[in-house]
Amino acid sequence: MFFYFSRTLVRLGLPLYLRKLCVTNASAVPTDAPVLLASNHSGSFFDAVVIGSVLRQPIHTLTRGDVFRNPKAAYWLRAIKLIPVFRGSEGRDNLKKIDTTLDECFSVMKNNGAVIIFSEGICVNEWNLRPLGKGTARMAHQAWYGPDTALHQLTVIPTGLTYEHFRGANKRVVLRFGDAIHPQDIKTSPDEYEKWLREFNGLLTERMRRTILEIPAEAIGPETDQQLNAYFASCPRPSGNPALDFLGKLGRGIHRPLYRAYVRFVAGKTKKTVFYDSVLFGLLMYSYPVLVSLLAILIGSFTSWTVGLVIFASLPLLALCGNRYRKDPL
Repeated sequence: MFFYFSRTLVRLGLPLYLRKLCVTNASAVPTDAPVLLASNHSGSFFDAVVIGSVLRQPIHTLTRGDVFRNPKAAYWLRAIKLIPVFRGSEGRDNLKKIDTTLDECFSVMKNNGAVIIFSEGICVNEWNLRPLGKGTARMAHQAWYGPDTALHQLTVIPTGLTYEHFRGANKRVVLRFGDAIHPQDIKTSPDEYEKWLREFNGLLTERMRRTILEIPAEAIGPETDQQLNAYFASCPRPSGNPALDFLGKLGRGIHRPLYRAYVRFVAGKTKKTVFYDSVLFGLLMYSYPVLVSLLAILIGSFTSWTVGLVIFASLPLLALCGNRYRKDPL
């Protein structure tokens, strides 16, 4: 229940947070078969938020196991369908946990569910695809050639996210679903396990690279901006008019103090991590509706409930205009 509540908030909140989300080839994701979404990982938990917002079926996301150490945190992470994943290199005790994770993923996929795996194995805020780990290939091999025939129809979908920037609201995002990978696409015999894994990773790397923008790490500021502008030309900013521009300015003026307070708080809590966007959006997503509701009730109790209802409806709409119809960042 909490998952569906959260997904509703995500779908309502993303238009207030993103300048624009452009999705390509979503029809490549089956809704009636097991699906493994092999995604890049440049935006931390926010990657799964964006991907899950556009898919019809519920998604389960493989997430680093250390964030589940706190039992209270683990309860809520589980409630939004996050699955802990552990590294065998981090200790022998993790080997059994890895088997448990695989069993859980396969249980989801057997029921025609979708699982997101971040194939790079690490999150870095950059416009590059890092070398892939073997986790995705191992899952595909076990599903396709294991004893459970319900998994033999698994479809692997290369998935790519490209962010205009990695710090807060007012950004465009391009989400591309690539060409599906099936068992027959791998020419190596599955009996040649390590060679098969290498060929799978090579094909997955090639198809994932088609879904994202890659900018060399040595590129300087103007060169980076130029490549970003060229890439996002296919995802243009929303165009306004004098009325929408005015509403945008009004919306930014009203929300700026609140937004900046959130920014300062989250920046302090996520310093030197890649979780800034995830935490900022999460806090806004869950708390903003509460704040708007309380303000509407307070004003409505002193004036009229009609006025309160107008406040409740108009504030999110002004926030939407403020984010979309603007010339300068907050």
